[in-house]
This record gives sequence, C-alpha cells and structure tokens, in this order.
Amino acid sequence: MQQASAACVRDEPGRLWNYIGTVAGKHKVRMVLVFSGAQVQGVYTYASSLRDLRVNGTLAADSRLTLQEQDAGGKLTGRFDATFPERDPGNTYGDSPLSCDVIAGEWRKLDASGQAVGEPLSVYLRTEGATSGSLGRRYGAIGVRDDEVVNAGAARFWRGVKAGDKAAVAATLRYPITVAVQGKRTRIADAAALIAVYDEVFTPRYRDALLADIPRHLFVRDQGAMLANGGAWIGANGKVTAINN
Repeated sequence: MQQASAACVRDEPGRLWNYIGTVAGKHKVRMVLVFSGAQVQGVYTYASSLRDLRVNGTLAADSRLTLQEQDAGGKLTGRFDATFPERDPGNTYGDSPLSCDVIAGEWRKLDASGQAVGEPLSVYLRTEGATSGSLGRRYGAIGVRDDEVVNAGAARFWRGVKAGDKAAVAATLRYPITVAVQGKRTRIADAAALIAVYDEVFTPRYRDALLADIPRHLFVRDQGAMLANGGAWIGANGKVTAINN
C-alpha cells in the first residue's frame, strides 16, 4: 500500500471526477467518482467489456479509499483498498506532490459471503479531470437525457475502428463531415465517400490514438462528448460529428 496523504479532501456532490488507468497493470479501466463528505459512489468500466460496475464506499481522513464493487444485480463482486498517495508510483507526475491526482492500491475479488478470495490485483488510476453532472446524467450539457445514447454511439465507432470494419465505422458518422486526406481538409459527403478514403483517414497512428481511450463516460462540453483527447467528437444523437485525424 502506498503512503497516504492527508491532502485529498473532496465534498462536491455535483461533480464527476474521472480517472483512467489499469487493474493488474494490463486491464484498462475508467472510473467515475462522486464525493460527498466521507461518502464516495461511482461506476467503473473495463475497456474489454464496456459494462458498468457500481462502486460505493468511503474516503478516510488519511486519504485511504475503500470501495465495494457491485454487479448489475447488486451482488458484491469485489473491493478496492487504495489511497491517494503523496508521490506518484506510476511516474505520470514525476516527483511532484499530489493530492487527489492518483489512486493506487489493490482490488480483491469477493465471494458470495463478501469475503476476499484469490490474489490481490494492483490498481493504478490517474485523474482526467472533472465534469459537472450526475452518475445518471453525464451528458446534460449537450441536451442528452439518456447517457447510453452517447455511450453506445461512441462504442459502435470505437469497436468498428478496432475491428477494421470500414462500413461499420462509416455508419456511425454524421455527414457531411470534414477529415484530413493526405494533409488536406476534405469534405466527405456520405458513407461511400468515407470508405473510399478510409485507410488515409484511419491511419495506424490515428487508430492507435482512438483505441487508447475507453468509449464510455467521456469528457463533455457544449460541442459534444470527446473521445481520445478530441480525436473524435460524439453528438447528442450518438453520431460522430467531428474527426480530427
């Protein structure tokens, strides 16, 4: 367990704090937490499944974070025992002093009785920042009532890119759309036109940048939900509205 810092204090029920990282050093996850005094609740998702797991627990005065994990049916399935360390064990922030920037610790599987079983798995998450909203309505800034519209649209696009399915990717875009082709901004009128230049748009570098992100619980602002640091933007109807390749 990392040395804890007393500096992490949050009490912002209307803010969603977003973290991305790994479990066991290889399973990529995004976690969204809401802090209300000592109480913490949230969700997290694995890139491999894109399904939410609920978490709830406490943040202690010494910055130790304990979260119980529940599946869709409310059954306890795991537990996070972590802390917000004073120094970054993952070297994302070098030797800079930290407050609530990194979550480090372990995850344990729980059996039917709630007892930890098996070997603990390492957890390392770094902050991506915060957005306004609630766990049930993240994308209100773009007029979305059902977050799954955006999440599902982002997932369709991301999975299509991952599979190299040109038709599937083309079907997720809102046309006309402007992309870069051989270094020039080019207006694409429809799916057929996108497929014709697909390999020039979805270069290996651009594809890797998209797939490095997790298409769920995205950062949002008035222009849409952002995937891969602005590599693509998702609109309120779940369609990709901008490609920045």
